[in-house]
Amino acid sequence: MEFGDKRAVQFVAMASPENIIANAEFICLANSFVEVPGGKNCNNYANIPLITKLAQETGADAVWPGWGHASEKPELPNLLAKIGVKFIGPTAPVMSVLGDKIATHILAQTA
Repeated sequence: MEFGDKRAVQFVAMASPENIIANAEFICLANSFVEVPGGKNCNNYANIPLITKLAQETGADAVWPGWGHASEKPELPNLLAKIGVKFIGPTAPVMSVLGDKIATHILAQTA
């Protein structure tokens, strides 16, 4: 592959049945998708064991969790690191601090 080759990075999306029916744009933009259970986000987009399992099964090099859901859970980058998958986002310690309003206030004052 050459620099700038659009095939250099392949995007695999998680897609619930609801998103597939709605023809969600993020699915259309991905190279492929894996269907995940529908319903509450604890079944899919916030299900850290499921995300980790799918990262392994698809051979992902990295995971970007989007906004909300699992992106706010420090367990995700920790579990991904254990299986050799990069997390695109803040580190687990930073996520822990940002989830704590008092610690976040202190951090903002020291920045």
